[in-house]
Amino acid sequence: MTNKVLITGANKGIGFELARQLGHLGWSILLGARSEKRGQDAVDALKKDGVAAVEWIKIDYNNIETINTAAQMIQDNHSDLKVLINNAGIPGDMRKPGYEFELSELREVIDINFLANYAMIKAFLPILHKNDGRILNITIPIGSNSYWNPFAYTTSKAALNVMIQSLGINFEQNKIPIEIFGIMPGGITTDLNNNATGPYMKTVQEGGKVIVDLLLNGKNYQGQVINEWGVPAEYGAKDSAQS
Repeated sequence: MTNKVLITGANKGIGFELARQLGHLGWSILLGARSEKRGQDAVDALKKDGVAAVEWIKIDYNNIETINTAAQMIQDNHSDLKVLINNAGIPGDMRKPGYEFELSELREVIDINFLANYAMIKAFLPILHKNDGRILNITIPIGSNSYWNPFAYTTSKAALNVMIQSLGINFEQNKIPIEIFGIMPGGITTDLNNNATGPYMKTVQEGGKVIVDLLLNGKNYQGQVINEWGVPAEYGAKDSAQS
């Protein structure tokens, strides 16, 4: 049976690259994107690149109903879905000091990077439960320093990382056969960071390979947020699914 994966925000950047690399490994790709044109353009590009099985799925994190509609459609037509990759996200203003944010600006970033990801997990839980599935969230370290301090982005990802740990504990305690984890692949040059470059930045091809290799290495990372070398971040809990 062909493995099947749904990737959000997959019409460009790291999401598109994950679709490309997994597609070349024989995976069937459900390509989540909010725009039909951009989604179909990405599907066409992947097919031209040799990905045999790829289909656009409308998922708009600004409209939770599209998530529920997508889940029902996938239940009806792709009930063998094995992996959900929550990749879509927004950066907010990465240069603005935290104290200058309006609540509306902060709420927008948290809604997309945390609450919409939670909505995805909740909507697809029944399908993944049936298939002993996996949920991968693309994330970042939550610490700040004088060189890296994007307030809204880091705050929203902190909530995401805590959710990963908490749900991992829930799944393990209640014997739910779903693995949830996060990958911090390091800096990757994409539109999200205005295509930033530097000695510590990866191309999308390099970043995609980091993620795909970790996804397919056969290890279980239940409730963990791991870096590009597979080392879990420490968030203080010792009696969790990470123990």
